[in-house]
Amino acid sequence: MNLQILGCAGGIGGNGPYTTSMLIDDDILLDAGTGLSQLNIEQLVAIDHVFISHSHLDHVAGLALLMDAVFGKRSKAVTVHATPDVLHALKTHIFNWSIWPDFSSLPNAEQPSMQYQEMPAGSSLTLGSRQITSHAVNHTQGSVGYWVRSQGRGFLFTGDMASTPALWQDLAGQPGLDMVIVDCSFPNAEAELAQISKHFCPSSLMEDIAAVPAKVDFFIYHLKPGQEAQIMAELGLSKDRIFKALKTGEQFTF
Repeated sequence: MNLQILGCAGGIGGNGPYTTSMLIDDDILLDAGTGLSQLNIEQLVAIDHVFISHSHLDHVAGLALLMDAVFGKRSKAVTVHATPDVLHALKTHIFNWSIWPDFSSLPNAEQPSMQYQEMPAGSSLTLGSRQITSHAVNHTQGSVGYWVRSQGRGFLFTGDMASTPALWQDLAGQPGLDMVIVDCSFPNAEAELAQISKHFCPSSLMEDIAAVPAKVDFFIYHLKPGQEAQIMAELGLSKDRIFKALKTGEQFTF
């Protein structure tokens, strides 16, 4: 299983120009931020499944443009997987004919180019050799992270989140957890803002993941533009764990 980082920034204007989107092999997408724009039309047409962590614009903006780009070029619908709350937000606020066409009814309701599939927190789906399990996280209503594994190896993409002890209790020490891609949006000086907006800062992240074995690699994503160096410097003070900043263009094999 291959993982390609198309975008991982916490906004535009910083070191990373693209927001969150990650490609698994060539057919599965985790979130659909502006990083999706790096793919050519052939690569876009190959995407069969899109898993959305939550409905904020930096994670879904590319989904609308994806559907426009592949319309009429595929023989089957693109399946969008998310919790009921997130799917409701997409249907109500984006694919509503006011902001963007409703591709779940185009070209017609019997043969749509996009279909929705509810994936409640705690549920799993197997696609070929890949198993994807959603886990509830503390962010907006219906937010989840995704644990993706294949042949005994895998990674956790947390999506945006604040303290979620149950997540680490469920996954700490589990086989098939080689790497964690986790949100850390703000420096410690903005800990109050991080708490209000339900994101991590370095101190809250390090406290939350204490139970996770040190052998698990932690990659930081969603760094706010202009604050990347400060956040990583504060994470670098940890005596127990090495944190790495996730970078657009990186690829990982599991």
